[in-house]
Order: sequence, then structure tokens, then C-alpha cells
Amino acid sequence: MPKEKVYVPVVEPKTTSCVEYIELGRTVTPQPVFKKDTIRVRLLQRSLGNPAETFDTEKHWEYDVPWPVEEVKVEEVVAEKQPVKKNLLQKITNA
Repeated sequence: MPKEKVYVPVVEPKTTSCVEYIELGRTVTPQPVFKKDTIRVRLLQRSLGNPAETFDTEKHWEYDVPWPVEEVKVEEVVAEKQPVKKNLLQKITNA
């Protein structure tokens, strides 16, 4: 039996005193065959550590977010037992 994959949520970085993140674009592409959404993010990372040498870097991230698992209801069907009709051979042998 294959093990179920555990989804670890993606934590996007936050702006700090040394690094600033500016979101340039975000695209969400649903993929119904794989039951997930693919998210593509374009970011501008601005380094602020040294005020004399600040520089920008454009970054591209891509990650998947699975769809929530749908609970499937399983109903148990109980069939009523119908009386078994005996044929002529069974009546003769049991009598």
C-alpha cells in the first residue's frame, strides 16, 4: 500500500529590515487532473543591508497547492434475505 504524501504548506518570505520583497505578478493555474493548483510568483528582492550598495534581484517561484480532500460517503446497503424456495428434489430428500 503506497504511503500518502504529506503536504507541507509553502511559507513565502516576508520583508525584513535587510531585504524587501515586492510582488510583481502571481498566476494560479488549476490542474483538475492532478487535483492541485500551480502557483507561479514573480518577485523583486531588494537588498537593503548596505545602504551604499543596494541591488535588486528578480526571482521566480513555482509551487503546488493540493485541493482539499473530498470525503466520500459510504453507505452500507443491507439486502433483505428472501426465503429460499425448495425445489422438488430438496423436498424429497429432506422428507
